[in-house]
Parts: sequence; structure tokens; C-alpha cells
Amino acid sequence: MTEQIAATATATATTTLITPQENEMTTLTHSIVEWRRLKDETTELKQQVRERNKKMKALEEVILRVMKNNNIGALDLKSSGGRVLFKKQKRQAGLGAKNMLKLMAQGLQSEEKASELMKYIQEHREVVMKESLAYEGTN
Repeated sequence: MTEQIAATATATATTTLITPQENEMTTLTHSIVEWRRLKDETTELKQQVRERNKKMKALEEVILRVMKNNNIGALDLKSSGGRVLFKKQKRQAGLGAKNMLKLMAQGLQSEEKASELMKYIQEHREVVMKESLAYEGTN
């Protein structure tokens, strides 16, 4: 009896997924329109952020060069009451494929063994499935 109820519930769920109701189609249409609007808006905002980051980086380079050339460690800002500090930080380099291969070749003392290990790592990496939407324009 329980199996029959479960089978009926599954068949009902499958039917509703295959043949959506009218109000679901309306909701889908409105959702797609809103999603596209937000996607376009987000793309525009990301572009503006990229432009501002480029300007900031250029200004940082100018400020750093002047501070380094004049041995200035910190500047007090009268307008905001804050300070601009010249800092140096050490950090480890990234572990991209090229750097990884170079380090493994040094550690294993063999380019061939390092290449085999990289090949093994690439072949056995976990694959993660990601589902997403994409908009394909007609122009």
C-alpha cells in the first residue's frame, strides 16, 4: 500500500514538472525578465567598479613612488584625520600549474617525475558540477 502511494506521488510530481500550470509560466516569464534586467544592471556596475579600480591602482602607484623616493613612511591627512601608510608585506607566491610544476621538479629532482605527478593530479581532481543560467542575445 505504501509503495502504491509513493508511486502515485512520484507520478504526480513528474506530471507537474513536465506540464507546468498557466500561473507557473507567467511567473517564469516575469522571473526571466527581472533576471535579465538585474544581469544587465550588474554587468554595468561591474564595469564601473573595474574602471574605478584601474584609476585607484594608477593613483596608488604614483603615491607609492613619491613616498618611496622621499622616504616617507606615513602621511597625516588633515581632511579626514586619517593617515596614509607605506607598508611592505611578504607573502607566498600562488600555486598555479606552472609554479607547482617548477617546485615539484625541484623537490623530486626530476622534471619527468614532476610531470607525471602533475598529470596524475590533473586526472584525479574532483569534478564539481555547477548549474547556471546564461543569456544568449540575438545580435
